Order: sequence, then C-alpha cells, then structure tokens
Amino acid sequence: MTETVLTLHESPVSPVVLDSKIREIVIDASFPLTLALSAPKQSRCAVVVRIRQAGALTIGVKAEAGSRVTLLYWNESSAPITITEENEVYRDAQFKAAYVQLNPGTVAQSSKTVLKEPGAEALLQSAVIAQTEKQFVIDCIHEAGQTSGIMENYSIVLQGGRYRMEATGKIEKGARQAKSHQTSRALTFDAKQTASILPKLLIDENDVEASHATTIGQMDENQMYYLQSRGLSEDEAIRLVTIGYLLPIVRVSEDPDLQKALAQEIETKVNEVCLTSSK
Repeated sequence: MTETVLTLHESPVSPVVLDSKIREIVIDASFPLTLALSAPKQSRCAVVVRIRQAGALTIGVKAEAGSRVTLLYWNESSAPITITEENEVYRDAQFKAAYVQLNPGTVAQSSKTVLKEPGAEALLQSAVIAQTEKQFVIDCIHEAGQTSGIMENYSIVLQGGRYRMEATGKIEKGARQAKSHQTSRALTFDAKQTASILPKLLIDENDVEASHATTIGQMDENQMYYLQSRGLSEDEAIRLVTIGYLLPIVRVSEDPDLQKALAQEIETKVNEVCLTSSK
C-alpha cells in the first residue's frame, strides 16, 4: 500500500476523505484555510496534520459509525494563528485528536467535539509549551448516552509565556451512562509565569460518570536539587522534566515507529525551545 502526503495551499473544494493511505496532511497556506475531513463508516485512519502556516484555520471532522480516527495536529508555525475546530462522532466510532503546540507563535484555539450517537468515544489530548500566549477552549458534548469523552491537557509555561485552558465536559439531558473525565496540568518554573485552567462539568443527567482534576504549580525544589546533584545544570534539568512531561501524547498513536519519531521530534523541539528561552 502506497502512503501519501497531501499538501494544501488553499481550501479544498470538497471534503477530504480519510483512509488508511493518507499518512500526512501538510497545511502551508498564505491565506485562511477551511478543511473538512470525513471518515467513512467502518474505516481506519491515523493522520498527522502539520500546520506550517495559516493565519486562520477552520477544521471540521466527521467520524461516521464504526470508524476509528486518529489525528495528530502538529503546529509548526511561528506566526500567530487562530484555529476553530468542530468534530462529530457517530455510533460506535472512536475519535482521537492530539494537539501538539511547541511553536513560539501565539495560538488561540477553539475546539468542540460532539458525541452524537450511543457508543461514540473521544480522546482529546494536548501538549503545549507556552513561550508566548496560548489560549484554548475545548468542549466535549455528550448528546447521546453510553458515550465516553476524555480530555488530557499538559502544558509547560516558560519565561514570558501565558497559558489559559478552558475545558468543558457537557452531558445533556437523556445521555444516560455517559462518561466525561478530564485532567489538566500546567507546570511553571518561575512565579512570574502565568497559567490558568478552568475545568467545567455541565451535567443534566443523573446516571453518568464525570470528573476533573487540575494541577498548576512550579516544579518541586527537591526534584530540581536531585537532578542537579546528579550533575545536570539547571537548564538541562528543565529540559529533561519538560520532555518527560509532554511525552505521554505520543501514545495517541498505536504505531511504534510513529511513536518513536514523535518522541524524537518532541525531544529535539523542546531542547531548541528551552535553549532559546534561557538566553
């Protein structure tokens, strides 16, 4: 099977049908771009979406019944970008979306995932390094019962960075036995760095499972002391902790080769970003 890389310089006229042949979508647009993605019934796909440039990006994804969709969004743009995303997940479909934001440019992202029919599942993950302003609003809405929505957000805030995450899990009336869980963590290395996380649960049904966990804070001084006592400089310790903090996102893919490649790219990018930030 021949795998393909699809490069987009402008909005496609019709929706892009996701299948196992599409390995990567590269967005390299001088103007705002709108992208519609569709996964047919019972299809399987795992796609890396690389964002090289696009001042504004609008994405719509439809995961049809029984499909298995994994999308890894990798923002490489150094310019400010606004991202608006809306996903629809239908009966017994599994939708995974991972957002990797290690770039120095500002980001304002709004993402809404709607679980439309019973059996729909969504896993939404983010890994962020904030050197500048990074703002996210992520909603997972359960319109049907027996659905599952999980949100996991991990961020590192460096000098000059500002991070804000508003994550909402909403279970509508009648969506019995729905499960909505979220975890958000922000790690800072300086008291002057700014991070705010606003977790929300909006529950209109009784027979459900729902939870959220939030952690914001600086790295433990004892951990830093231990790492430096093993011969690491402060900058080396920060880089090591940052890499370990963000690596869980590579598990969004079930492909060992892709996991290894992503881990190497995260390590390389973190080293570059932390070195620039420390100057």
